[in-house]
Amino acid sequence: MNVAEYFKLIELRSGYVITAVAVLVGLLVLRRVLIAVRRRRPAVIHPKLARYAGRSEAEINAELEAARKIAATSSTGAVAGYRIVRQIEAVFAEGFRSPEEAVTALKANASRKGANALINLSPQRTAAGRCSAQADAVIVEPESTG
Repeated sequence: MNVAEYFKLIELRSGYVITAVAVLVGLLVLRRVLIAVRRRRPAVIHPKLARYAGRSEAEINAELEAARKIAATSSTGAVAGYRIVRQIEAVFAEGFRSPEEAVTALKANASRKGANALINLSPQRTAAGRCSAQADAVIVEPESTG
């Protein structure tokens, strides 16, 4: 092989390298464009996971209104300043993004069952990153001071 053939071979290979790099850059740009387009579309939620999806404004407002009916919460078995009249039942809320959302849903659930307080409140974060909460729904009344 003489020098002229060697340089021609190097030019040919460098052309292949430049073409391959151009194709890779083009694919990366195309991927970014497709990701941007996909993000603009609403998410398709599997029916079994629909309860974990976003909720409408009306559902959120109804839940907040029901949660406001809870007068007190406690992580212990008693509520300071109140006397427990009756225990209704244990309530659970799971699959929420934050502990605050789980506790709000728990309060709304207890309120719908007729409770006005929660005792033994325990929020947790699952291994999957979702939050849950559990408590005992009770009916309380203020303690008389006299």
